[in-house]
Amino acid sequence: MTLHVGMVARTLNVPHLRGTGRYVQEVLRNVRPQDDISWTVYGHNPAVPFRVPEPLQGHSEVFDFRGDRFQLWEQLGLPLRLRGTDVQLLHCAENTAPIWQPVPTIVTIHDTVPWEEPTQGLTHHYLHHVQNIALRRCAAVITISESSRRDIAARWPFLADRLTIIPHGIADEFFSDTRAPLPDTVTSALAGAPYLLYLGGAQKRKRFDWALELLARCGGEDLHLVGCGFGAGTQPLDAIPPALRGRVHFTPFLQDAELVTLYRGAAAAIYPTLYEGFGFPAVEAQAAGTPVLFSPVSSLVDLVGPLAWTNAPLDFEAWLASLQQILQLPAHARAERAEQARAWVRQFSWRRSAERHLEVYRDVLAKASR
Repeated sequence: MTLHVGMVARTLNVPHLRGTGRYVQEVLRNVRPQDDISWTVYGHNPAVPFRVPEPLQGHSEVFDFRGDRFQLWEQLGLPLRLRGTDVQLLHCAENTAPIWQPVPTIVTIHDTVPWEEPTQGLTHHYLHHVQNIALRRCAAVITISESSRRDIAARWPFLADRLTIIPHGIADEFFSDTRAPLPDTVTSALAGAPYLLYLGGAQKRKRFDWALELLARCGGEDLHLVGCGFGAGTQPLDAIPPALRGRVHFTPFLQDAELVTLYRGAAAAIYPTLYEGFGFPAVEAQAAGTPVLFSPVSSLVDLVGPLAWTNAPLDFEAWLASLQQILQLPAHARAERAEQARAWVRQFSWRRSAERHLEVYRDVLAKASR
């Protein structure tokens, strides 16, 4: 019997995909015809693209709802949309859920960062009061790492027995030998120079300042730094010391195939984040055969593979020594580690992740029918 699942996918209804959108897209993409699943995928903004993968086993619907900035799309528009449909189960894949749940509802909480960062006014009320009620009513909760599971159970003890850990996967492009060309702006800025790759964007906990300091002190005068993850208007140009200007560049949003090329060409990837629910770059760099430098904090403790160098988060001298070691690594040693890393990273499979999601769906529906 085909199971009809509604998927909330506002993170696909955007000009550029970010981490949560990639997760939603890959779950949809990796369900097969033999899985007997039909989707209705919901977006909220008709004015921007809806990046639902094709072919999709089902259909997509984009609808706006008056009062969206007060979260009424999620709390009222979506439940009203579900009435009169044959959707049997709703998956809210982006941390939050409606209080009114006409069908059994599952939520994916990626991490507790939205609740830990300072908020005020309606946003604070929505996260800390409205969602407290909504989460109590959810049939199940999916999260992406043991670290996130612990944080969720500590914040909401009533969810502890409803939590399932399903790790993310790695995009197929990382296992392909095909290299997509980089955007001309990136190629011309680098002009063939070796480079470090910073992943993370402008958020303070991602620590772009550490990447700049590593570039300044590592001893590679011809080395450049490429920063990824910065949206429009968030590039910290004022933070770049005068001595480094001309050696620090920012990428536009890249397709997965372009990102793989950027990883593969880097001397090393630098990922100085202080907290992550999963941490895509720690795995992606190793999948691309590139050494990656990070701290084993939160979920990253489970992502230490053959091409990872790890240091305490506040020990800058240890970070610097590790980077210098990577830059001096003989080619044969790097190639050997890269081969081991590509084998290690196979455990992160989007198909396996999709299968685990289907198990949760069917378990929730079976319990609801009883």
